[in-house]
Amino acid sequence: MRLRDTRNQPRRAAFTLMEMMVVVAIIVALAGASIYYMAGQIDEGNKARAQANVKDLSNMITTYKAQHQGNWPTSLQDLMLKDDQGHGPYITNQENLIDPWGNPYQFDVQGGRNQGLQPDVWTTHPAFGTFGNWSNRWQR
Repeated sequence: MRLRDTRNQPRRAAFTLMEMMVVVAIIVALAGASIYYMAGQIDEGNKARAQANVKDLSNMITTYKAQHQGNWPTSLQDLMLKDDQGHGPYITNQENLIDPWGNPYQFDVQGGRNQGLQPDVWTTHPAFGTFGNWSNRWQR
């Protein structure tokens, strides 16, 4: 049995195992960094969406009052109903009463935080705090 002499044979062009491992490690690192970044952007988007929804609900409540002889709705569910005069519904989908994290928006017809001038509408998130129609920022 004779051993082959490999010194004079041309080397095959291919990636080594080490080169492949380095490329995979770089791809994993980039993917991890982008996922971390995107998670923060999703949270910011959900916060902005919740703020917009609270403002929209507050506007719908004001419209309800204007069309119902100065009476506020007794709950957010009232905004989904059509009355005898043909006013409403102001909200057509039950999902509009749920915040981006799956919790229902809160409602207080007494409006304690709005000095009784209008009902309070708010949402609360454990990490961000509370946002309501009495403020333009999240409060802890």
